[in-house]
Amino acid sequence: MSIRSAAPEAAPFDLLTDVMEQVRLEGTVYFSAELYAPWGISIVRRGRAPFYAVTAGECELKVGRGTVHRARAGDFLLLPGAAPHVVRSGRGALIVPFDDWLRQHPMDRRGGTLHGGPGAATRVTGGFFSVDPLRLNPLFAALPPLIHLRGAEARVRRALRPSLRLIEAEIAAGGLGAQTVLRRLADVLFIQAVRLHADDSNEAAGWLRGLADARVGRALTLLHERYAEPWTLESLAREVGTSRTLLAVRFRELVGEPPMAYLTRWRITRAANLLHGARQPLARVAEQVGYQSDAVFSRAFRRVTGHTPRAWRQLAPPPAAARDPSDASPAARRPTARASRRLRA
Repeated sequence: MSIRSAAPEAAPFDLLTDVMEQVRLEGTVYFSAELYAPWGISIVRRGRAPFYAVTAGECELKVGRGTVHRARAGDFLLLPGAAPHVVRSGRGALIVPFDDWLRQHPMDRRGGTLHGGPGAATRVTGGFFSVDPLRLNPLFAALPPLIHLRGAEARVRRALRPSLRLIEAEIAAGGLGAQTVLRRLADVLFIQAVRLHADDSNEAAGWLRGLADARVGRALTLLHERYAEPWTLESLAREVGTSRTLLAVRFRELVGEPPMAYLTRWRITRAANLLHGARQPLARVAEQVGYQSDAVFSRAFRRVTGHTPRAWRQLAPPPAAARDPSDASPAARRPTARASRRLRA
């Protein structure tokens, strides 16, 4: 008698993972800043989503004309939409545009920079993600301009501290393969920050809030897990176990658009990433995301992105090594010890 081992059960579909895997982060640039008050920097970088880990001292961050957020050692701040903002030691600090500040305080080959002043020291390790400027992914619409995770919370420390320590160690060592390791760690850090935000039911909104609703969450899972199927509102409502009207109203209320419009945008999100990947024929890409007609696919793609699929393929981003050195990339030289002492004086 032969004994057959039972096949392992498939892991349940993870919707957040599915969405995160379609987020395109390119060319992460890191820096490590030692800042003595007073100091203030105004940062406007379209397509460059910054993050800041305050490792010592404290500082303020203000997005646009919004609320001032006080960040202390252990806090982590992420601006997923690359919103213009000001980082400063305090309200009385002179604010300098980022490009001007960088010229005055050039980074060394490992991204280190120093600002001298008579006041208290703040140390920040951070970086800039380069994100898809059109941000088709529904995740970006669901995230706030600023995610502020406080190191005083145990869950934040548990999730972020190991990654941040690895990042700091890689920056300090600057060994072979460091840039590759740092890019991978940037992906992990972004995912961790978004997950921590999503876990906070008081902060989550829009698409993330929809995940917590039984019917809308089930509908979202079906649309993501089986996005290439010929869904209709009626067939989706039947699978969810509710009426078309109730599903349509609740889905739009939480997610911000009707279920079929959401499905179209998600299909085009996946298609856009496929077009930036392997050189597959357009007909094959269309089929993979649920379109049997090239013409229908092209019309939907242009309606969502403003580009034809062929034109979009030409917009593939340059490799990380070709990034613009003015976008916070490290300068080629390190301040001398004498210059460092003078800056601190």
